[in-house]
Amino acid sequence: MSSSDSEPELSSETLRILQQVMQEQQEQQERFEQLRQQAEERFDEVQDADSANNNNKAEKDLSMITMDFFREDWQMSQFWYDENTSEQLAREVLENTDKDSLVCCISSPTAYVKLMSMKPPTQNNNFLFEYDTRFDVYGRQFIHYDYSHPLEFRLAQELKNSVDLIVVDPPFLAEECLTKTLETVRFLLKDGGKVVLCTGAVMEPIAKKDGLLMTSFYPGHQNGLSNDFRCYVNYKSERFPFKNDQE
Repeated sequence: MSSSDSEPELSSETLRILQQVMQEQQEQQERFEQLRQQAEERFDEVQDADSANNNNKAEKDLSMITMDFFREDWQMSQFWYDENTSEQLAREVLENTDKDSLVCCISSPTAYVKLMSMKPPTQNNNFLFEYDTRFDVYGRQFIHYDYSHPLEFRLAQELKNSVDLIVVDPPFLAEECLTKTLETVRFLLKDGGKVVLCTGAVMEPIAKKDGLLMTSFYPGHQNGLSNDFRCYVNYKSERFPFKNDQE
């Protein structure tokens, strides 16, 4: 048997598809590198408080980023929200904060990307806590976060007890994950601060311990999710009313 007989050959169509995928991956990587560079330049620019043009440019750069840049990685338990859910969460943030408010999205990049695309009053006051380093395209606003080390992250002391509103969606539907993530929430949240938690209905007993009550809002996901997923808040929200108010 010759070597040509023992080694399978790819069809021309398969090769074309493979080359297209590799090209798309290369283009995506180049796009990420460009965004990272822009993030570094943006941080330097906004230090010049007298330059309105620099601030406008920085806001434009951030608002142009969409979730199309980021593919779900199921090994990292990534399930992106659908458009309605991400918009509802972003609008809830905007309606409950002002230009002086500090906002953190913990393990909820879909909500954060939508929020930044809607140009909040002070974009530098909005932080994303996320394990996936692809989101470091947001520069200083990205904080690498691992829930297994709930109090170990950049700017911990600067943000301690100072955040006005937190949107949080623990990556795993497990008691340990939610418990440790809520430890981060308590560490960051200021007295009277607001929390929007998205997680499974089975996590309700743990959520209640932190004063988070189930609402009538059902978060949705782009590619569906078999778990009964719910939204919890620790304040009275017109957009996300408590579940009992609807029954």
